[in-house]
Amino acid sequence: MLVKRKLIFSLLILVLVLSLAIPGCAEEEKTVILGYDMSITMDLQNSVAKILLEEELGYTVEFAGMAIPAIFAVMAAGDVDVFTNTWQPNQAWLMEKYDADIDFLGLVYDEALQGWLVPTWFSQQYDITEVSDLKDPEIAKLVDVDGDGTGDLLGCDAGWTCAGITDDELAAYELDDLYEQKYGAEDLMLAAIVGRLKKNEPVLFYFWTPHQIWYTYSYPEDVVWLEDPKGFWPLATSSVIANVEWIAENPKAAELLSHLSIPIMDVGWSMAEIKARGGDPEIVEAIAREWMAAHQAEVDSWVKAIK
Repeated sequence: MLVKRKLIFSLLILVLVLSLAIPGCAEEEKTVILGYDMSITMDLQNSVAKILLEEELGYTVEFAGMAIPAIFAVMAAGDVDVFTNTWQPNQAWLMEKYDADIDFLGLVYDEALQGWLVPTWFSQQYDITEVSDLKDPEIAKLVDVDGDGTGDLLGCDAGWTCAGITDDELAAYELDDLYEQKYGAEDLMLAAIVGRLKKNEPVLFYFWTPHQIWYTYSYPEDVVWLEDPKGFWPLATSSVIANVEWIAENPKAAELLSHLSIPIMDVGWSMAEIKARGGDPEIVEAIAREWMAAHQAEVDSWVKAIK
């Protein structure tokens, strides 16, 4: 019995020694959770962030997909660590609401266009150049997609802040008795918009840059951004934000993500590539690695900053 106990004790010592000798064996696993609003716009910056965090700092990256307001709420609670695409100023109210628990890390890109558009031929034929020009029942009838007698504005996912802004704009321009916003997921709205553009049918819609749609249709050749004198759609920015406690506990990861910067045209390129090649995770990651290889010096400078 004594021999058996000595053998067990010796084995326990051996396991302990090996665990200390093998690099990383005794280290606590590091996981970072990236909030994700299921928009293809985010895929490049999310993938680049994932590759850097895993390969440079040894994190395991997980994604949590949900509506934008939910991302902010769970991030403030500490259940999501990072969001790489807060769209400002649209989401400024969410930053203000959770100001004590969430902070900015860095700017990804800026000068993003957003707003309402119509086909160029439609703008020219009916002299529609700004939002107030829509205040005409005959114009509203022309963009009545579902035939219910009310003009339709093909808008946003109901969980996106642009949906609420669009409704506010309809009211501010006294258009809410003539038009209603159609809410829907990005893919659904895109299909409806492109379907009418292909057929040269009148359509009123909200959209933004960057997006792969601009590799098929261009402005002002194909579509026109309506002027917005009341200023509902200023130029937007995309930024990385994170939970403040996570930032304090993960300073190197926070520093690395603060350098994440991708030109707006490159984000649009990645979206077009994903659309053409497919959205499987392996393909999206391959596209991200292609972008990183083409910008290797810049990416290396991000990594050097944390070494």
